Amino acid sequence: MKTRRWLITIALCLSVFVALGAYKVMQIRSAIAFAESFPEPSETVEAFTAESRMIQQSTTTIGEIIAPQSIDLRNELEGRIASVNFTSGQIVKQGQVLLQLDISEETARLQAAQARADLAQVDLKRVRKLRQNKTVSEERFDQAKAEYDIANADIAALKAAIDKKTLRAPFDARVGIHEMEAGEFLQSNTLITTLVGLNDYTWVDFNLPLHQANIPLGTSIEILSNAQSNESIKGEIIARDSVMSAQSRNLRFRAKIESDAQFQPNAIVNVRLPLSTNTETTVVPATAVRHDKLGDYVYILRADQEANGFRAIRRSVVTGFEDKDIIAVTEGLKPGETIAANGTFKLRDNLLVFVKERPTVSQSH
Repeated sequence: MKTRRWLITIALCLSVFVALGAYKVMQIRSAIAFAESFPEPSETVEAFTAESRMIQQSTTTIGEIIAPQSIDLRNELEGRIASVNFTSGQIVKQGQVLLQLDISEETARLQAAQARADLAQVDLKRVRKLRQNKTVSEERFDQAKAEYDIANADIAALKAAIDKKTLRAPFDARVGIHEMEAGEFLQSNTLITTLVGLNDYTWVDFNLPLHQANIPLGTSIEILSNAQSNESIKGEIIARDSVMSAQSRNLRFRAKIESDAQFQPNAIVNVRLPLSTNTETTVVPATAVRHDKLGDYVYILRADQEANGFRAIRRSVVTGFEDKDIIAVTEGLKPGETIAANGTFKLRDNLLVFVKERPTVSQSH
């Protein structure tokens, strides 16, 4: 009896397990059928056909506007201001007196020194005449000549002091803002104002790393006020520093451009310059190239006739220079191959893709 009961129990358990399994299989089949009723996941992107172009590789770096003539006007000697002969922002001529310190004491001492010099000159003439008649000694003549030379030296020293207290414009220039007033006492080496020369050209200084520092003098460049600007000013490289910077290991260059009111001295600008001659290169939109820890890659769009679309196939590439909205591809892609351009962030390998449009790439400089 016990054996029969156990067999009946086992049979019932097996029946329950089989029924549950069959029910689960039916559920799974229903879920699969329900999932298959949905269309395959897909994305829509913009496509581009890789093309070959003659491109001149270039680079953009930061430059600084340098005035060819620019000085900070400072006084060498201390003294009280007697007169200020210029206003802020005024254009002055070379040699024009800009600021006069008090020279009343030096002027009085100069008059006394000139009187002593005149007296010494008269005495020297008299002694020279007596010396010819051999009525005075050689020592007396040397003494008279020395006194005359000393008097002239005193005159020269006082004139130099007066000249140092008379500040003149060293060249035609526009003066900066100042706050000087007559009667103010100035310590030596006080900054009075800044003078910027009136030139029809200006300089742009910029640095390049060692691997780009073989640009020859006379190379044409473009100066832009910012990286997004379409307006530029042409310039020419005129000088190269003799040594590289010990801090940055970059080499300093200087370019000459026509003077332009929008570029003030010390302003920061963008300098675009060529690095090579025109070469034939495969180019793609910058949005087509993706990056991860394995390197750069693009998605090739391979036609899928059954799905009436494309399959996204990931392909690793080697990129070169980047200029504005294009990137040069040196390895991994051939002209004529269709790739995903905009919207590549949505793709994965073998994903169904539909093409929205085929954009064009702007011309590179």
